[in-house]
Amino acid sequence: MIFARALMLRRRGIDAFVRGPQYTAFGIYYLVFTYAVLACSFAWPFPTVLGQALWHSPALSWAGAVLCLAGVAGYALCMTSLEDSFRIGIDENAPGRLITGGIFGYSRNPLYLSLLTEYLGLLLVFGNMAMAVNLGISVFLILRQIFREEEFLRQRHGEEYAAYCRRTGRFFGRH
Repeated sequence: MIFARALMLRRRGIDAFVRGPQYTAFGIYYLVFTYAVLACSFAWPFPTVLGQALWHSPALSWAGAVLCLAGVAGYALCMTSLEDSFRIGIDENAPGRLITGGIFGYSRNPLYLSLLTEYLGLLLVFGNMAMAVNLGISVFLILRQIFREEEFLRQRHGEEYAAYCRRTGRFFGRH
């Protein structure tokens, strides 16, 4: 979805990928994460301690699958709501407009909430240390990025962003 959306924006002259040293670390992390998911799915070589099962529960696996689907659906809805403002990273040169409608009327960070829902689902599906570690690292990285974006949006959009924050919760709920 990310690459398809980035390609659509590229055709309109918008570069959705912000480059910089802080995003290189994100890129490396997500390559490792992708390998971990594929390794868990297809029994590829993987460090034993990370592949160690924490539980075996068909009910949790099904619940995890539902969460994964909900996360993907939420992410797709975010992509639609973001229109031309979708970026990977903070684009200080051409950030796009502040999006406050659609799903962003209910959460200031539905995209990140969707990702975390998906990662929780993967933990429930696979039930191993790799997905537990992934969820922990993802929570840390996503919260860090949210705080960076909030500061940028406060500076960029001033009172418009402050009013948005007063009426819309960081993760969910209208005030």
